[in-house]
Amino acid sequence: MKTATVTALAAVTLSTIALAGPAPTMGKATKQEVMTETPCFSDHEWQLDIFGQYSDGNGPDHAGLFREHGWGGGIGLNYFFSRNIGIGVDAAWLNATDNDKVSDLNNDEDDETVFHNFSGSLIFRAPIDDLCLAPYVYLGGGFHVDGHQWASGHAGVGVEYRIVPQKVGVFVDGRYTFLGDRFGHGDLGFASARLGMRFTF
Repeated sequence: MKTATVTALAAVTLSTIALAGPAPTMGKATKQEVMTETPCFSDHEWQLDIFGQYSDGNGPDHAGLFREHGWGGGIGLNYFFSRNIGIGVDAAWLNATDNDKVSDLNNDEDDETVFHNFSGSLIFRAPIDDLCLAPYVYLGGGFHVDGHQWASGHAGVGVEYRIVPQKVGVFVDGRYTFLGDRFGHGDLGFASARLGMRFTF
């Protein structure tokens, strides 16, 4: 009788264990979370630029837009089709003195004036997301107005640093503007440097 009872209890116990499944393992299960970092520069971007500009009109035989120095600022709008290629337009206003050779040829007096500069560019950049930096080169053309009309071409280099990825950056760049051979005085180009903020959306 005892043997039958013990056998029955053993069978019930084994059945219960089998139905309950394997015993839980001790310890915490580790979970690997994959952190997705936001790249500093995206594939498609609109950018709004606000900048200050300095331009140097000095030269040994210079007869360009202005003489000595021009100071001012402007705004720009860029669109990037990819991380590397974009287009941009900008407008800048510079306060400077009319070049004396241009003034003499047009019977004007030297005077302080505001030069209106408008240009468009093709931009090539090479983003480095680990540093949030993007060196770039650009080239294009434009026109300038100070009572006279001037057409131009330009080429430049620069670098942008993103303070907030895909949102806010600062940039500095330099360009040389080619005004060609006007009035028979040789090359009338001038160099410029810009420093500004860039807002991306």
